[in-house]
Amino acid sequence: MRIKLCILFSAIAFVVNGQDVKHLSPPVLYWQSFGFKKQVEVAKTVYYKSDSLGYEPTMAELVAFNKEGNIVQKHIAIFGRYPSQTTYSYIYRNGVLDSIKATASAKNFNSVRKMYYDAKGKLQKIIATGIYTNYTDTYAYDQAGMVASIERKHKNGASVNASFDHKTNVVVEKHRSASGITSETFFVYEGDELFASFTTSDKTTVTFYDNYHRSHFKTPVNENALSYVLNWRKKKQANLTDFQDQLSVLRDARTTKIVYDIPAEARNQQGDWIKQLQIDRQLSTRRQLVFQKLKYADGTESGSTEMDLLFERKVQKIK
Repeated sequence: MRIKLCILFSAIAFVVNGQDVKHLSPPVLYWQSFGFKKQVEVAKTVYYKSDSLGYEPTMAELVAFNKEGNIVQKHIAIFGRYPSQTTYSYIYRNGVLDSIKATASAKNFNSVRKMYYDAKGKLQKIIATGIYTNYTDTYAYDQAGMVASIERKHKNGASVNASFDHKTNVVVEKHRSASGITSETFFVYEGDELFASFTTSDKTTVTFYDNYHRSHFKTPVNENALSYVLNWRKKKQANLTDFQDQLSVLRDARTTKIVYDIPAEARNQQGDWIKQLQIDRQLSTRRQLVFQKLKYADGTESGSTEMDLLFERKVQKIK
């Protein structure tokens, strides 16, 4: 987990296997930070709902990068009963991210995030404005130039503070609501991959991000949750094979709940996925087939966003 900003943001390598970062973090710009194995020019992704009645697209996403490898646009279209579209435009000045503009079909969700830097090119502040978007992020750095904390203050009085401990590879995010209610969430990393997270409470539940099985699962913990997670991470660093075996036992325990997994996927020669079955089990089981088309910076292409009926038939019995 590295949070270090330079003028071109090229030192940001906060990779979570292509997942969205779940806590305050600097803007993710570079193609590698999106989980791609080879430099991409355009990535198109379409999500399909598939059941006994047939299939239909539910969401489409397009991400475009410039020749330097930094994101310039992200477009999201949601289909169905409540359709919407949102485009995020990344604006650069002299190679430095100046602002991110969100333009939505529902105009109340339009917003602008403006970046402010010091004389050395370090990001100091982001001010976000819009009808439903009003906050200021303030950055602080340690002596090595790494991001030490990010504090977000909302116009309504709520606040979030994320502190980054680079020695232990742990991020602690503290929330305070406008009414004064507080909570604290820990994010533990193994390298640049999110390993586990939990919110402190009387009955703490830890979420493990099991990249070996491409799944997330939750398990209750009756001891100090941070020590518990760090002990599991130490097992991984000591012996990866033993760790995967032990984690599989924990994952399959009766007290454990799998909340998300990708039981089937296909990858291209570069190692980027192009087909996935995704199953969200958090509230009720929701299956979706996801297809990705990639145009690489060298002009080659891979994958398709069309429904692959053969892939659908292969995975239709997976629950």
